Order: sequence, then structure tokens, then C-alpha cells
Amino acid sequence: MKKIFAYFFLLFTGFLVAQNHISTNIEINDFIDGTLLEPDERKSNTLIIIIAGSGPTNRDGNSTIGKNNSLKQLARFFADEGFASFRYDKRIFKLMRNQQLDQSRLRFEDFVKDAADVVNYFKLFNKETYNFDKFIITGHSQGALVAKLGSLRTAVDGLILLCGSSKPLEEMLVNQLSVQAPFLVNDLKMALDSIKTVGYVKDYNPLLKTVLYEDVQPFMQSWMKYDPIEVAKKITVPTLVVGGTTDIQIPADDALKLAENMENARAVVVQNMNHVLKTVEDVGIENQKSYTNPYFPFSEDLKSELSKYLENFK
Repeated sequence: MKKIFAYFFLLFTGFLVAQNHISTNIEINDFIDGTLLEPDERKSNTLIIIIAGSGPTNRDGNSTIGKNNSLKQLARFFADEGFASFRYDKRIFKLMRNQQLDQSRLRFEDFVKDAADVVNYFKLFNKETYNFDKFIITGHSQGALVAKLGSLRTAVDGLILLCGSSKPLEEMLVNQLSVQAPFLVNDLKMALDSIKTVGYVKDYNPLLKTVLYEDVQPFMQSWMKYDPIEVAKKITVPTLVVGGTTDIQIPADDALKLAENMENARAVVVQNMNHVLKTVEDVGIENQKSYTNPYFPFSEDLKSELSKYLENFK
């Protein structure tokens, strides 16, 4: 009986410890709001800044498609490890709330500026308040490229790139469509070539409208300027590059290709980790369900690799 009581006592107190983090909402500027999650006891004065992936993805990793809480779980893991993190909504959320969103004016460089602004907020403007002296940018999916470019605008001490593509946008889109709808690939190639060279395309297959609608074309052109491999060659800070074997959006090999072109990087391919950082053993229905179910388990193997990387910042 005593053993059973002790077991439940440990479960209960363990739950309290896991929840014993300090969460603060912070407005960085007119475009960026986010959550600073701090452990009750820091093991480091390093701040980890978390950047979300493509589309209307918020600070927790959730979008209009559904709720998976991937980035919220990532932040909690960092706090469990004794590290503070700041995760933020992409600027489109604040613009929408203020009824100021005009997608035709949005550019990829806006996201890069936002990443640098967040670092500088804690580095320059609020150093005495928060006492962070080292900075790691963690970028997921599209955020991996934003993280790399942001680190070239303001000095950071490390990068963590999760499920980031090694291919330029146009190549990535073509590869994805070749699996989903190969009969549209040639039409997509011609449309993307027009956007890249002249900035827009008017006449294209209407079946591609969800990808190529008019207001998003200027943003796509601005994104196409950046080849992830060429950007990777400019990175010198210690970098962990992670891919997952059950990622149905970005092949795991992309992590290896990125790391090969970086001066100070280690690549890891996590078994049975999918694009939203969950443990899923296949690429079928269960994988898709994890995008809209926050109760799918966050990858334990990813946690292990992150722990190894963070040892250098304690």
C-alpha cells in the first residue's frame, strides 16, 4: 500500500513540477506578440526563440487546418530542460486582428525582419530585465529558412533547424505536387517560372488557384530569392539540423543536405518523427490525424537530440 501511495505521490508532484513554469505574454512591436516561457529555475541564461512554419501558423504550431500544439510542446520541453523560450505568432495574426492584413504587400523579408527584431528586443532593449546573454533560433519548416536568414541579420549563438527544406520554393512545390497531382506539374512549373521572372502569372490552370492566387504571388516571388543551400553556406554558428523519417512534407534527407553545406552543423534523422514533430510510424491516415490532434506524443527521440545539443549552452 505504501508503494502504491508513493507511486501516485510521485506522479502528482511530477505533474506539478512539469507545470511549474512562468508564462508571460509580451508585445515585441506593432507586428509581433508572443509567449515567454521560463523555467522556475534556469539552468542557462540562453533564450531559445521559436519560429513557426508556413501559412497562418501561430506560436503554438497550430493553424486553420487544426490544433496539434507542436511548438507549445517544444517550448514546454525546453522549460523542462531549464531553458527559457519565446515563441510568437507570425505577423499576419496581429494584422488580421487589427483588420490591416493585405496579403499582396507581404514579403518573405518581413518574416526575417521579425525574427531579428525578436532577438534584438531581448538582446538590446530588455537585457537588464530578462538577463539573457546567449540566443538560439529554432525554426520549424519554413521557419528554418527564416531562422538562418535572421541569424545573418543579428548575431546569435546557435541554430536548431527542424524539418526545413534544402530546396528552393519552386522545386519544393513541384516535388510535392508530383506526388499529389502529377498531371498538374507542367502547368505549375510554367506558372512558377513566370512568378519568379516577372513577379506574377495571370493565365494558369484554375486547379492551381489555391496555390497561385493573385495576392500571394508577390510573397512567393520574394521567397524564391533564397536557396536554402546557398544560405546554409553562410552559417557558422553551432547548428542542429533535424529531419524525420515519417515527414510527408519534407524528406528527411533534406536535413543531411543542409548540414553538408554548413561549417558547424550536425544532422540527425529521427526515426518515426513526422512534420509536426510527433511520433507516427507510418505516412498514412495516422500521420494526417496528428496535424489536428494535440494528444499525439511529441517525439522522445527528438527530445534526446535537443538535450544533447543544449548541453553546450548550460
